[in-house]
Amino acid sequence: MGSEDLFRRRKARDGAALQRQKRERARNKRYLIVCEGTKTEPQYLRELRDDLRIRPQVLRIAPNDGVSPDRVVAHAVALYEEDAVAGDAFDKVYCVFDRDKHTTFDVAVQRAKDLSAKGKPFVPITSNPCFEVWLLLHFGYTDQPFHSVGKKSVGDQVVAVLKTKPGFAIYGKGQKGIYDQLKGKLSQALTHAERLRKHGAATGSINPATDVDVLVTAMQALAAK
Repeated sequence: MGSEDLFRRRKARDGAALQRQKRERARNKRYLIVCEGTKTEPQYLRELRDDLRIRPQVLRIAPNDGVSPDRVVAHAVALYEEDAVAGDAFDKVYCVFDRDKHTTFDVAVQRAKDLSAKGKPFVPITSNPCFEVWLLLHFGYTDQPFHSVGKKSVGDQVVAVLKTKPGFAIYGKGQKGIYDQLKGKLSQALTHAERLRKHGAATGSINPATDVDVLVTAMQALAAK
């Protein structure tokens, strides 16, 4: 067999491999998640990703670059643009952060919305006061507002209530196995979060609130493809 025939066959194989990659890419969306939290949120989302058997190449949960909401969005923008320049931009970019006491919360939400309005796939996933509201909704519906009391911050108050729930007496940030522990209650948490969102829209209340269910639903849909 001549070298010219070998070249043609190698070129055909490479072309076929490239076409397979393009077809797989068309079927599989790629999502990016950037969290404000360094422990609890990414740990929970990684456990969910593993349970849904989503490959990290398809759903990237990136380390943050600063814990304020504006830094979360800025870092997400940098990662998105990096991949876009490489020719394979993420299909969705989720910025996960809390209201808590952050002074840049509103600015960060607005920037994500402005990016979306310009055709960039950015979605703010916020919780008020904090991510633990999502965990609480696994145990039942509540729209009771949280407030700081004395030396305890508003986030501390949410955690204090969470610690009264079965199995959460010694809850701590970044604790492993939270998703597995709550997995059996996930469907009701999704229902409660949607109900809470409707309550907020009807009453104008923003405390408590969470959009984590939106991200969880998106991950479930991604796994189903």
